[in-house]
Amino acid sequence: MSTRRWHTKRKTGCKNCKKRHIKCDEDRPNCANCQRAGVVCTYDQLKVPSPSSPAHSASPAGSTASTLVYEHLPTFDMLDLSLMHHYTVSTSTGLFAGQDSQVIWQEVIPSQAQSNPLLMHGILALASMDLARTRPNERQIYATRALAHQNAGTRLFRNMLEQLRPSDSHSIFIFSMILPLLAFAFPHACDDPPDFDGILDLFSLLRGCKTVWLLNPELVAASPVAQWIKTTITGHPIAMKPEVDRRFQILRDSLKDPADIIATDQLIDFTRGELATSPDGVANLGRWPTMVSDAFWLRVQNHEVESLLVLSHYSVVLGTPSYRWWSSNWDSILLQAIDKALPEADKKAVDWDYAAMMKFANSYRGS
Repeated sequence: MSTRRWHTKRKTGCKNCKKRHIKCDEDRPNCANCQRAGVVCTYDQLKVPSPSSPAHSASPAGSTASTLVYEHLPTFDMLDLSLMHHYTVSTSTGLFAGQDSQVIWQEVIPSQAQSNPLLMHGILALASMDLARTRPNERQIYATRALAHQNAGTRLFRNMLEQLRPSDSHSIFIFSMILPLLAFAFPHACDDPPDFDGILDLFSLLRGCKTVWLLNPELVAASPVAQWIKTTITGHPIAMKPEVDRRFQILRDSLKDPADIIATDQLIDFTRGELATSPDGVANLGRWPTMVSDAFWLRVQNHEVESLLVLSHYSVVLGTPSYRWWSSNWDSILLQAIDKALPEADKKAVDWDYAAMMKFANSYRGS
């Protein structure tokens, strides 16, 4: 007769381990079991920093919303400490070009993050993604931690958006700048590129950020990050190369749906402006998806072939020389995803040519 091993029922540990009835090492934010399974831990009761800890040292006006939602998040651990170090000495210096950019991303934002869990999760997610791409043998560990911090930050972000406290405007605005970086960086932290619907999810994340800019425009405008964005626009709209202008005109003439036509006009204007921005051309890289109408975006989500053609021409912006790790190869990532998403019949109907589109995307590379 077999005997059942008696053990004391654990009252701690993550919910996933409890559900599976396995021992949890209670590492935060992801235990070893959840890291191996590639899932994010959730805990019934989590540690909350004491009143004397840095998380509570912010001014009362600026920390109310953050404190309310931080009580439902895990504390930071030794891996996060190493991520913070990597962010300050490496990741932050590779996000954008220029001394002003380095001051903002290496000094100002990390300083604010010390008393702001929302920003801390954002920069630790960036550091994790950076390490996931440069340390392939440890990619799963860093990719899992990146996802944990991105999810935790997004939960805080949504909570703050629901409360809409003016005192949180600065941190909400800064995190809305971090989210596009995370969206573009995500494929570089994974073994496989995202499929087309995965890319749409990332772009939808960008579209959700545009409302943040309208919450408290006066307060947001005073943010050091907002001032930095203004300085990245260094020129005036320029004339596009003849072959690029010609391809845009061919596209526009072939369209029938008003939403597609308007989105194309917006893309043409945006392309001219984007090619005259900061030296590395990435400061406003993700802005066009936030500009287009809901009607056009719905057509893209429904895989309407003409709308996908319009989206494919966004690759000329993604292909501009950037030399930033998080934005590199996105012209190829987008076009490959569209090429796989289009049925063969639709490709023939619109004379889809992947090689020609890649050449178009590279029109300004190295110019």
